[in-house]
Amino acid sequence: MLWAGLGGAACTDAGGVVGSGGTEASTGSGGSGSGSVARILVDACALRQCAPRATRGSVTSLRLPLVLAAGSLLGLVLAACEDPAPVEPEVCKDEERLTLFERRIAPLLVDDSRSACNECHLAGVDLGLYSPDGDECRTMACMVDAGIVDLASPEDSKVLDWILRSSPDSPLITADVLQEEHDGMLEWIEHQAECGAFACPRFDDPCGTAAQVGVCETPDSRHDQPPRGFDDPGDCSDVTIERAFGELVYSWRGRCSPCHFDSRPGDPENAPRFIVDADCASGSLATMRNVLERGLVDRERPAESLLLLKPLAVEAGGVEHEGDAKFFDTEDGAYQDFKAWIDLYVGCTAP
Repeated sequence: MLWAGLGGAACTDAGGVVGSGGTEASTGSGGSGSGSVARILVDACALRQCAPRATRGSVTSLRLPLVLAAGSLLGLVLAACEDPAPVEPEVCKDEERLTLFERRIAPLLVDDSRSACNECHLAGVDLGLYSPDGDECRTMACMVDAGIVDLASPEDSKVLDWILRSSPDSPLITADVLQEEHDGMLEWIEHQAECGAFACPRFDDPCGTAAQVGVCETPDSRHDQPPRGFDDPGDCSDVTIERAFGELVYSWRGRCSPCHFDSRPGDPENAPRFIVDADCASGSLATMRNVLERGLVDRERPAESLLLLKPLAVEAGGVEHEGDAKFFDTEDGAYQDFKAWIDLYVGCTAP
């Protein structure tokens, strides 16, 4: 059966005998069950013991090659299903990398640090949101959860864009300082992307009590709502300006939905999407930066700021706006809050 022209040679095994001329003696019954297994064992014996004596013209059965191929394939499949344990790269043990957060990142999260992050409106809310306890692992987990760090593509992290786009008022914060802080932040993010899984635990709620990324409930923004107000401590700090924007402006964003939300593309195509729809803290910060960069606040004539006049009804002194009037008049609660923040911002950043 297996071999032809074996020259009278015979192979024996406990499972059966292959005699001269290639005849098979099977100990099994019929052509199935244990008999089939026995024949496979006999075939294996024949290949192992008799193959060396086969002639060039020997003809092999397809059975054994198929069995062997199936076994090999099964082995490959099983091996592929067993993921090897990840091995920590040697670079993750480098002392320079291990102290990177302490040396280059932690100082940026200090409120009184005159850094690019302080100037680009990261320092304030960062302290309470992104670094709740100063722990490196929790800080990174919180930044990822808040959507300002992308471990899959570190160079695309939103926090890096914030640093380079800042316009510091202090002459001490030069372009070189901005670049240095950008590069330090990128280096730390890249380190965490490569090594964080080996050094850091998982956090179910890394930001503590902060809102989850992409989730920020929009408060009631109806026209009959009174001004929300803001308890101004009077210190003109970055923290105060940022929190005031969140409470006085960002909280009214429901009036501008969906035309000006970055998460709602489409008609009208020409509507600027300056409102960032994200978690409350990072969404408010990014929206404030967009408002300032688009020139919607007039420092010389605060009452004529487009942030006030565009939403205001034309008959109440506003300018043309393709959408409906968002402030019916200057007594509108939202108008009062917008104006309060503009006055605060202009007063605190005046030369």
